[in-house]
Amino acid sequence: MSDDKRAALKERIEAAQDSEAARRAKKLGDSAKANAREAKDKFTAFAKEHPVATVAGGVVAGVLIASLFKTPRQAAARTGAKAAGLAAMGSEVAMGFLSELRENAEHATEEGKRRLADLSDSAGDTARRMRREARYRAGNAGDDARIAGREVGKSIMRAFKQH
Repeated sequence: MSDDKRAALKERIEAAQDSEAARRAKKLGDSAKANAREAKDKFTAFAKEHPVATVAGGVVAGVLIASLFKTPRQAAARTGAKAAGLAAMGSEVAMGFLSELRENAEHATEEGKRRLADLSDSAGDTARRMRREARYRAGNAGDDARIAGREVGKSIMRAFKQH
């Protein structure tokens, strides 16, 4: 097999590997989008099922954020006992929501790890298969060259014997 053919074969193998990796990466990106959409849908469903808790959580979050921009004395004077009750209720809502988000993030992380491992395994398998195929074809080309050389040698010997 000539150097040009080897180089061409190597380029085709690399192009196939790159194409396979790009295809799998696209699938992984689509999965991340689907997981994000699912998390959004779950939050929307929770908000529809528990509108009071959602509003209360929003109020508590607003109070807490506002307290960050005021001095502690002003925040205490404005919020008082009502804010403490709202904060307790809001923290319950927030903890439930954060727990759900954490579970979704863990699921997405595990799914991403699994898909990345699958991609790695598939790329390795593809590379090994292509390497075996290239060795097989190179061996066949070598055998063909050896046979052709032997036949040419026989033809030359016959030609010399006839003359």
